[in-house]
Amino acid sequence: MALKTKEQYQESIRNRKPMDVWFLGEKVDDVTTFPPLAASFAAISKVYELTGDPGWKDMLTTTSHLTGETVSIYNAPLQSAEQANNKTRAARALAEVIGCCTHRCTGSEGFAGLGPCTYDMDHDLGTNYFERFTKFMEYVQSNDYSCTVTVTDVKGLRTLPPNKQPDRDMYVHIDEYRKDGIVISGYKANQTGILFAHEVIIVPTTAMKPEDKDFAVACAIPADAPGITYVLGRTPQDKRFFEVNEDIEGIDLGKMYADHQALAYFDHVFVPNERVFLCGETEYVGRLLNYFTAVHRLTAGGCKAGGCSALAGATSLISDMIGVNKAGHIKEKLSEMAMTAETCYGLSLAAGTEGFKHPSGFWIPNPLLAHTTKFTCTSAPFNAVRTAREIIAGTGETACSELDMRNPTIGKMVQKAFNPGNPAYDAFDRLRATRFVEHMVRGSNWTAMALHGGGNSEAARMMAGRFTDWKHLQDMVKVATGIEKDPIFCKDVLDSIGRRAGRIDTTLDLPTMSDVPVESKKVVFEKRELVGSGKK
Repeated sequence: MALKTKEQYQESIRNRKPMDVWFLGEKVDDVTTFPPLAASFAAISKVYELTGDPGWKDMLTTTSHLTGETVSIYNAPLQSAEQANNKTRAARALAEVIGCCTHRCTGSEGFAGLGPCTYDMDHDLGTNYFERFTKFMEYVQSNDYSCTVTVTDVKGLRTLPPNKQPDRDMYVHIDEYRKDGIVISGYKANQTGILFAHEVIIVPTTAMKPEDKDFAVACAIPADAPGITYVLGRTPQDKRFFEVNEDIEGIDLGKMYADHQALAYFDHVFVPNERVFLCGETEYVGRLLNYFTAVHRLTAGGCKAGGCSALAGATSLISDMIGVNKAGHIKEKLSEMAMTAETCYGLSLAAGTEGFKHPSGFWIPNPLLAHTTKFTCTSAPFNAVRTAREIIAGTGETACSELDMRNPTIGKMVQKAFNPGNPAYDAFDRLRATRFVEHMVRGSNWTAMALHGGGNSEAARMMAGRFTDWKHLQDMVKVATGIEKDPIFCKDVLDSIGRRAGRIDTTLDLPTMSDVPVESKKVVFEKRELVGSGKK
């Protein structure tokens, strides 16, 4: 099947089976017509629309290595540094258009983690996970489906591992092993765009030990599968959506695009074997997450760069409107906002360029640079947010509404007060730009996603520290200061300097199957035979 048009995508979402979705204590009958989800539906629809635009084709599509057909970049694995950098460019470009999550990136990053990890398991264990995964990816490509990956378990008491939680639902887990598949239950939180996905890909949230085997599960489930309940999360603007009607433009929404987050509960959901990609192999969970986060956190750089660019543009526009654009301190602040965008963008490009090719054919971005990208994205955008709020002043928080400006009794009075004094713009123009900034800095999930999306600052810091070769750094100093006297060792160190990019092993500190006792291997294979998920 060809790429879906915007209209075909929307129709495919409308044609899904009834879903159990809730918001503010009431059931949502139709997510495609529910006002608080309108901007989110518009955002992913815009991504589908641009994918079919000839001017965007080179950026948003690629050739499938499975079928030779043209497919969305979000349904195909990265296979080169060029493709990794194109993903960064696409993330930035789309963020500049819609100013929010594309809803499709996490699915592609789920592929990026599952591909090489299932390949490794097949190589080490004799399973057929990679074959299953490849068939699923071809299925998604042929239908141009939108996929989302669910990573974040609610975790319960953080001091306890999954198997010690009083309530097992705190982590998604396997309830039942069957010959034809598995049955799973548990919560996943903060799932961006999940209500407009065709497929939900589940991966674990943290590395696990052998006793956590029931929680070591990766699989794919249709978003409308029986047994899933969704609860839509709140935003500061959710009540504003109900104000929009044919008499107003909807200026107070800030912009026409947004995203959503939802809590998902899986209540004894059946998953057939062909959709199971990891089933109890705890020793591979950390590796899966390493592969996944290398791409996921690379994407964050492009995404947040685009958001920062849009925010800088709105702030610059307002400074022109109110006549402060030539002030020296305003110019400096705007320049810093622009440089913030380029810093995030440059780090993301570097992570893609300095990566390496996995034996599966998947391209893995440089993990250290990818996590450094994400760490930067947890702080730098907030400096841009502070600057934007400074320049637009208090009106960014307290401006009168569009309803007030259009009111027949007080409208003219309010417009007069909010008129920027610049003949090129009126009060409504100023309100439009002001609400755009408000939407970016506090009205939407953009700042929360900058901080937590793809992992918070501590997660990025921890992973960056893990992938830093501290011994090599110490050896460089030993050679430079004369502490190390062995000339052969010194030459080896000198020869390695500047030639290490892209060679970081994503399985660092993770046990391989050769490290597992023979008895453990036998248990793993006996379990596979029970659920029909592998070969002897």
